[in-house]
Amino acid sequence: MKYLGCAYYPEYWGPERVATDAKLMRAAGINLTRIGEFAWARMEPADGTFTFDWLHAAVDTLGEHGIEVMLCTPTPTPPAWLTFAHPDTLLVNADGRRLDHGSRRHYCYTSETYRRFSKRIVAKLAAEFARHRNVVAWQIDNEPDLIETGICHCENCQQEFRTWLKSRYGSLAELNQRWGTGFWTVDYSDWQQVRLARANHAPSRQLDSRRFANEKLSDFVLFQSELLKQQRADWRVSTNLNGEVFTSLDYFKLFDRLDVACKDLYFDICTMDVNAMIMEQFRSFKPGQKYWVTETGAGMCGCGRPAHPGQFRAWLWSSFAHGGDAHVVFRWRTCLSGQEQELEGMLEHSGVPGHRYKAIQKAFLEMREQSAKLRDLPLPETAVAFVHDYDVAFTYQSTGIGTLVPYEKNFTALHREFYRRNVRTALVPPTADLSPYRLVVLPSLVMINPTLAERLKEFVAGGGVVFAQGQLGLRDANANYMRHRGPDQLQDLFGVLINGGMYLHSCVGVDETSASRTPFTVKLAGKLARGTAAVWLGDLEAQDCRVLLKVQEDTYAGQPAITEKKTDKGLAIYSAAAKLDDRLVGKLVDYALGKAGVAAVKGIPEHVEVIRRGTRTFVINHRAKPVQVKVAKKRLRLPAYGVAVVSGS
Repeated sequence: MKYLGCAYYPEYWGPERVATDAKLMRAAGINLTRIGEFAWARMEPADGTFTFDWLHAAVDTLGEHGIEVMLCTPTPTPPAWLTFAHPDTLLVNADGRRLDHGSRRHYCYTSETYRRFSKRIVAKLAAEFARHRNVVAWQIDNEPDLIETGICHCENCQQEFRTWLKSRYGSLAELNQRWGTGFWTVDYSDWQQVRLARANHAPSRQLDSRRFANEKLSDFVLFQSELLKQQRADWRVSTNLNGEVFTSLDYFKLFDRLDVACKDLYFDICTMDVNAMIMEQFRSFKPGQKYWVTETGAGMCGCGRPAHPGQFRAWLWSSFAHGGDAHVVFRWRTCLSGQEQELEGMLEHSGVPGHRYKAIQKAFLEMREQSAKLRDLPLPETAVAFVHDYDVAFTYQSTGIGTLVPYEKNFTALHREFYRRNVRTALVPPTADLSPYRLVVLPSLVMINPTLAERLKEFVAGGGVVFAQGQLGLRDANANYMRHRGPDQLQDLFGVLINGGMYLHSCVGVDETSASRTPFTVKLAGKLARGTAAVWLGDLEAQDCRVLLKVQEDTYAGQPAITEKKTDKGLAIYSAAAKLDDRLVGKLVDYALGKAGVAAVKGIPEHVEVIRRGTRTFVINHRAKPVQVKVAKKRLRLPAYGVAVVSGS
């Protein structure tokens, strides 16, 4: 692993502490610090007055100890002199309230005023620090997303939204038609009537509002990237995605124009199977390249039971095995004040090295020694691709089905079955080339991208296997239901027709109401297996396919539930249920893997990862107790959170 580091705040701790910290960092194996994302007021304490001496001194001191620097643009936290003098730079929420100073990410990403001041500080920083050879990378902003604040609804954003819609649809008549505004007499007769959506507005309007905000915030990041690259083309420039799995920004498109995919991954926020999926996601954003973890916990993400001394080591090795090339701890020292004062650092708030420092030091020093021998290994090979379409994710966030069919939860539950079998996956956009894979998984793609439809047909004709489940191809590009039966564009590939479906909860019983829905399951059975369906079940007609399982009860009794159709050399499998019970989905995943010729790693306890990279196999125990496993014809006994690197096939 090239970089082992920490987030550092010299503006907070003062210049007299930097040399002491740099010495302790070096002793802990740290060779990279991330600096500056929240320091705008210390860089520019008054309009046009720049004070970089403290930052130059800190960068130089770190360099003297062999530590390189990832500088950050400070735009997530504008200074008070800026927000009070120019209130148009502040984000306006859906209720019309302008956010006030004292938090973060409270800026308007379309504000020309804010962009002007942002351009000045970024350009000034880039020019000032171009001479420092130990400044090797830049992080733009900090966790740019819409989750923390929501979409800006200021009048400037409203006008920008109308301009964006005019470019997308051309005319108001086309907008009315595509949004389906005939319901509830929403029809617009003047562009000034069109505004960004709020929570109770139509799905098509909400979806386009999310698309617009995604593009504008992405553009805010990319214009900063261009400024930095103008100063030094050799800088590695990126931004850090926050802790969510599927965010409100399309990171396929954003990372395509940045140098490295960066993730803030706190391993205690998600279960380990989801952490593994996130690392596979980030390896997929820049195919063939290693990713960086730009923030990870020094201990807990907040105060709580300390991690086992070996647990950080297991997480570190897991990231390396998945393809990580940087592991940056947040943060160097627990802060004395502020909203995140309970988020633990490597050092205690007292500045004294303790349990966390020692655990990280041990793991980092081992990684520095061992990864030098392993750096040239190829990335893990992936024969399975999950298609993740941000438009689908935005649709589930924009419509009532998002609460009934939780897209992210169902996606991760399906991916968990591949994690349990130690089958590496890629998470790819709907426009991706599918030829490198043998199995492609479509998790509840409620809308089908036309490019994806054509590539799926070519993929199956060439011998590939497609496994789809749930609400497949039922909505158009504006989140409205189709006039025809689904799966849109893929009826022939799967050999089925989806008339609609039912949500598997009840409110019609004598003791039930719409306010107290009762989830239920439906039995499925066939030659392949038997089990239950939950959440949603499609109303399915078999046209030209083989029925693997049928519905055994309730409204759809006797109908197909899981089908397959052969086309040329390939196969398309469809499960009409959004969720199957664990045993049944496991059987179905094993069936799809077998048909695709993808080998699972058998006999491995859950949460013990087996990751192959070239001639080395990494075996990582994420459990709090010892385990015995057989890998590459070798029997291993791993202690709690133990790690082994095995040579050979």
